[in-house]
Amino acid sequence: MKHAPYLLTLLLLAGLPARAELGLALAPMRVEIQMAPGGQYTDSLRLTNDSDGPSRIRAELLDWYLDETMTPQFADRYEQEKDFSCRDWLQLNPREIDLAEKGTFRVRYTLRVPGGTPPGEYHCGAGFVTLPPVNPDSPPMGMYIAVRAVSAIYVVVGAPVRQPVFKDLALRGIPGGGYEAVALFENQGQRHFRIEGFIEVRDAAGAVVERVDYPHVPVLGMRAQFLPLRIKTPLAPGTYTLRSLADVGLPEALEATTRVMVE
Repeated sequence: MKHAPYLLTLLLLAGLPARAELGLALAPMRVEIQMAPGGQYTDSLRLTNDSDGPSRIRAELLDWYLDETMTPQFADRYEQEKDFSCRDWLQLNPREIDLAEKGTFRVRYTLRVPGGTPPGEYHCGAGFVTLPPVNPDSPPMGMYIAVRAVSAIYVVVGAPVRQPVFKDLALRGIPGGGYEAVALFENQGQRHFRIEGFIEVRDAAGAVVERVDYPHVPVLGMRAQFLPLRIKTPLAPGTYTLRSLADVGLPEALEATTRVMVE
């Protein structure tokens, strides 16, 4: 018998417990741990079933990164993340869970850092995905809508630093119409940082047309990250100024302006 296809709804990288319409909640969804080479750490994650019936859930060990649209990408392994991953240090127990309606379960996780691990920040994910219900008396469904919730885990070894650099600010068209302001940040350090701030679009007279806040996403170590922010206000042809103000944890905020033309 073939398994019914299913759609994954992702609850990703938030700082608060996440909830979906189908009722899977996970807390905390972000964990940051300071560890030494050869060290071990054990704690638990709280998994809750808020759906209207029982749920079968499978635990996953994941690599992850953010793509150029700020969308988290998850998989069993990513080759480009091998030097930054803590996936092989992570264990989850149990790996499959049956949760009653409104039930809550503590999933234990253990991290073991290999001896000789160089200083740096390493990231991985503890994922939980709902499985199709097993009922031998019922025919398979045409589609099963599943939920995946992921807790992002950061392991800090030694004393890595953040080195944020503002690289570029631009306006680009969106297929189908409209514009987005795109900021490019680079992290030349090994520890991730997050951005508090905004991008303003000003017209030729200096009036603010729209202000868009930066999302609270991580810029991981030793990489560049595009942050495209959709401009909802229609922009008439003319000259505009983009102004970015970004608090990245330095003594002073990073500020940049650029003039752009809408034709």
